[in-house]
Amino acid sequence: MSLFANSPKLRKSERGTCNAKTRKSTLCQAPPVWNNYSDSAINGRCKLHGGLSTGPKTEVGRQAIRESNRRRKK
Repeated sequence: MSLFANSPKLRKSERGTCNAKTRKSTLCQAPPVWNNYSDSAINGRCKLHGGLSTGPKTEVGRQAIRESNRRRKK
């Protein structure tokens, strides 16, 4: 018997949309990346607008992002 046998699952039509602003200044209508274990959106974005991004995991990667952000602020 599964742990998730009795938990209600949202239908795909009820999961919502990405709603990121596109280059045409409209909202993206693609479905968000979905976590089937928790039955929720991972971060609310589709695969094209950052839904699959996990961010930097190593200290070297985090330092590279910090440097990039410092360069952009100037």
